[in-house]
Amino acid sequence: MTASGTPKFTWRGEVIGPVAAIAAVLGTLVLGFYAAMCAAGFAPDLHPGYAVPSHLRRGADLPPPTSYWVIWCAPPLTIALLGGAAMMFAGRIRWIAFVGTLTFLVGYLPIAVFVVSLDIGGFAPT
Repeated sequence: MTASGTPKFTWRGEVIGPVAAIAAVLGTLVLGFYAAMCAAGFAPDLHPGYAVPSHLRRGADLPPPTSYWVIWCAPPLTIALLGGAAMMFAGRIRWIAFVGTLTFLVGYLPIAVFVVSLDIGGFAPT
């Protein structure tokens, strides 16, 4: 049995739903970027030897403090655990949790990798 005519337009289904989904994805992306900027601000200062590029350090082994790695790893691990728990136990929001977790990591990880590589590898313009 098929319905005759065109489907009825609803604001909730055709406008509000897609706009809310786009806003949620972009907001989660911005949240990931903001979390990376906060982690960069909270991370402890490293030894002054890190100011020298890594290929010019002569036999100096400078391990970063554990708190440095904890601060950088806490946000993505927390979001991954919460998103994984939501995907496992809340079947109705499985895809929402997956997309939210993925977009947060897409916003967080590039900034984190860039800042950590500058901190650990050294930066010296020539």
